[in-house]
Amino acid sequence: MKPSEFIKAYTLFDSLVEDLEYDEVKKQLRMTLELCQWKQSFYIETEPEMQLGILIFSDVAFYKTEPQLFNLDSSEILEVDLLPFEGKGERIKMVLNGLDDVIVLNIQSSEVEWKEIKNEDGQ
Repeated sequence: MKPSEFIKAYTLFDSLVEDLEYDEVKKQLRMTLELCQWKQSFYIETEPEMQLGILIFSDVAFYKTEPQLFNLDSSEILEVDLLPFEGKGERIKMVLNGLDDVIVLNIQSSEVEWKEIKNEDGQ
């Protein structure tokens, strides 16, 4: 789905970013995060409150972080905004609470996909 559709469908606030992996050749950004399931409109109370998964940004035309170097340690998502942009894809700004500072991610992509990571017992 488009980034704008994704941020309307999912609430990322308070979710925890565990890892970021950018592949310049594939033009893909993979963000491993623990999604706050309980904040989603589709949440069912019998499901776990948190869900580990990978947020995959495809066809990435622009990716920038401020600061350039930072450490992720269950960095909490504080803000997600769609930025006004003319051109291919859509641009999202994410603000994370880092260990020592605030981390700002700017991502321009055409597609975003959420993939849950199942644990050993299939949950």
